[in-house]
Amino acid sequence: MKKIKQEEYIKEKRYKLNIKWILTIFILIMIMSLMYVKYIKELTYKNIYKNISELSEQTAAQLNLAIEEQKKFVEIMVESIDRGYFKTTDDIFDRFKVDLEDYNFTRLVILDKNGNGTTSDGHVVENYPNMQEFFSKEDVYLSENRPSTVSDNQVNIYSKKFKFNKKELVLFATINTEDYREILLRRLFNGEGGTYLINNNGDVLIDSFDNIKENNVNIYEYMKKMYNVTNQKDINKINNMAQNIKKLEVGTFDVKINKNTYFVHYEKVNVNNWYVVTVAPDNTIANEINIFITISLGVCFLINIIIVGISIYIDISNQKQNRKLYKTAYVDPITKLGNEAYFRENGTIFLEEQEKNKYIITVDINKFKALNNIYGYETCNNILKALGNKLTKILPTDNITCRISNDVFASIFVYEKNIKRLLDKVYTNASNLKVGDISIYVNLSIGAYKISSEDKDINKVLNKSYTARSKNKGLYNENYYIFDEVLENKLNEEQKIESYMENALKNKEFKIVYQPKVFTQTGKIRGAEALVRWERDGKIIQPGNFIPLFEKNKFIVKLDLYIFEQVCKDMQSWKEKYNFEPNISINVSKEHFVNENFIEEYVKISDKYSIKRSQIDLEITESATIDENIDTLKILNSIKEKGYTISIDDFGTGYSSLSMLQNMPIDLIKIDKVFVDKADLNSDRNIINFIMLLAKRLDVKTIVEGVETEEQVEFIRKLECDIIQGYYYSKPLSKADFEDYFNKRI
Repeated sequence: MKKIKQEEYIKEKRYKLNIKWILTIFILIMIMSLMYVKYIKELTYKNIYKNISELSEQTAAQLNLAIEEQKKFVEIMVESIDRGYFKTTDDIFDRFKVDLEDYNFTRLVILDKNGNGTTSDGHVVENYPNMQEFFSKEDVYLSENRPSTVSDNQVNIYSKKFKFNKKELVLFATINTEDYREILLRRLFNGEGGTYLINNNGDVLIDSFDNIKENNVNIYEYMKKMYNVTNQKDINKINNMAQNIKKLEVGTFDVKINKNTYFVHYEKVNVNNWYVVTVAPDNTIANEINIFITISLGVCFLINIIIVGISIYIDISNQKQNRKLYKTAYVDPITKLGNEAYFRENGTIFLEEQEKNKYIITVDINKFKALNNIYGYETCNNILKALGNKLTKILPTDNITCRISNDVFASIFVYEKNIKRLLDKVYTNASNLKVGDISIYVNLSIGAYKISSEDKDINKVLNKSYTARSKNKGLYNENYYIFDEVLENKLNEEQKIESYMENALKNKEFKIVYQPKVFTQTGKIRGAEALVRWERDGKIIQPGNFIPLFEKNKFIVKLDLYIFEQVCKDMQSWKEKYNFEPNISINVSKEHFVNENFIEEYVKISDKYSIKRSQIDLEITESATIDENIDTLKILNSIKEKGYTISIDDFGTGYSSLSMLQNMPIDLIKIDKVFVDKADLNSDRNIINFIMLLAKRLDVKTIVEGVETEEQVEFIRKLECDIIQGYYYSKPLSKADFEDYFNKRI
């Protein structure tokens, strides 16, 4: 009996001891649980703040880019008018009317200070109000929303004043405000989030939610009413946003409404102090955190259950968060198919797992931009959805079909029957789409490639399908193109060239030839253009077969530096042997421009051989001057500061901004051969004549290349072009032959 009592006492003591430990553990777990919940909440909110800020910044950046392109176009139009190219306003309309849709403009309008004038589509405007608003601006001005005078739409007006026939006028280029809406259609949190475009006063210009039907709605009052904000703390946050926007500041905050939390970020647009306001609800996170706290506090005495509950909560939360991240990373928001990242990742797995009868196809819609102009963005988004659905249904089961960019779809699958019949079926059925009540025919380009068992790189098989699709675009009587031996040989040839190129440079297989340039009026030699030829195994590989590839794989940077040094060596030898210092032009690829300090390498080389920098003419292609990713003016000014001369090669084949061109520190404009071949030699109305006029206005010299006949020489002489280059005077010559040539003409 005593023993039993002793055991009971021990049990009682142990029980009391366990209670203390349980209470201690309970308190510790509760504290840790609360701290963990707080940490998870803060971390989650921090990530959401970051994501919504980045998305808002991207939206603002895209809107800035679109507006800047449209402003540039208005600047070009006014510059053309100022240069005196037009006699009447109808001439102006006729010249630029065809370009309007490329920039999403609906019409042009020319008005005087009284608001009277005409539009490019034939409307007469009388007494247009507030003309002082437009005449007071010196640069291109973008107005806020206003009703159109000729339609029911809200429009924005790009304007710039100018003088024409001794009258001060203003040019309007109008754009439907709705055309900006597509840029704002970023859907967050399962489509419940969206974006507003507002002005500095908080007035809503565009609503991606499409809830606001009235004009002049104030975002701050609308948010308080729409989201039923009653908490003074949250009202203060909205008022704070209004004050910060007035100060041109950006910010992010959250507003709690009932059981939901709304996240808001406002980001400045670089026009008219407009702002992009992104709003996204999180209707799961705050609720789940509260449930977690309740469970943690309510059942903390069941330690194991709490731990399991925490684990389950974390797992569920992570899964939900991962699903959101997954959609962002892998799901195309328009078609709900996979995106490019999904295709490349799962396509790689497909190549590893499947062995036989594998195919990859890429499909795109020809002239999709024209469909956008005809049907609008919403209908065209539905066209993409319909095409994606058609492809997944027509193609074999278990296909991986994704929208990988714009209107381009890719699919990878196994098919054991006749692939040509399947591709015919795809072309026929997928070209006829049903969008709502509308039947729409789309013209497709289809490229296919049969994947071999050795193909394990998804990028390579996708590239072969792309190549076949590009080939199909040139075959108007064919529904598709299957990657074949011709294309294979082309890719193999490129790979072969790439395998040779490094050794070719080391072995000095790249040879320099010089095509003379002569003064037009005297016929005396001015210098030459340095050109490259690749001599391998006794055969000459023409530049057209390797230069484009080298530009694509960036090897052109090494080759350009090699050519530059060889030319400097030759120039040094001519100076020492003949006391002759010709002007030599050398091509510089735009791939150098990625590194703004590349010119320092050129300086080191030319100084090494004691060459006058003014005797070296660096030829820049016109296309390089209009690359938006390159600060061209900064680079050209750097080249000019170092003392080199600069010429724009292939002028007229690109689309340079006239405003940019007049600011460039260029010395020569090189007129492309294509204009010589097409010129009417008996008429003053030709492109060369206009370029010559432009060059004289800019005070730069001109050189015409590709001149082959005496008739062309006489024609160019009459135009008073400065320099001629072409086979009429000489083909490209080796160094020795060029020495003989200039010795006869010095």
